[in-house]
Amino acid sequence: MYLLPGEEVMFNGNEEWLVWEEHSTEEYEFCPVWSGTFYFVRCFGTCPREKRPFACRVFPVSPYLKPGGDLELRLDKAAALLCPLVKAGDIRLLDRRFLTRARLAWEELLRNPLIREDVEWESRRLDRWGREPWEGFFGKDKRKQKF
Repeated sequence: MYLLPGEEVMFNGNEEWLVWEEHSTEEYEFCPVWSGTFYFVRCFGTCPREKRPFACRVFPVSPYLKPGGDLELRLDKAAALLCPLVKAGDIRLLDRRFLTRARLAWEELLRNPLIREDVEWESRRLDRWGREPWEGFFGKDKRKQKF
């Protein structure tokens, strides 16, 4: 999982349950307005739940901004190999309280211009991918993908 800008201050870098990787925006395709160093973390399968990074807390959903700017939560298709709920393809299988709280958290985070720009950029990238012919292999029932 990558840490959102500024999220690294929540950790001291010596957590025994996390493996840290430091990368630059030149190494990975990030939102063009982002620059500098970014951090990826991964765990060994277990962690103190109260100390998880934000991306872990809202897993397996991701934010999507419609072209008009409205927020939707969608299942993160990249998580299909890790999460049977994503593989099932129906966001309604997730607890509604979890989805409501994840949405509120994303709404708050989207007030940060760097995070909003990243979510907007990623949303447009998802739009482009959705028009690719191979997308049909993963199913297109959009009704089940949104919250």
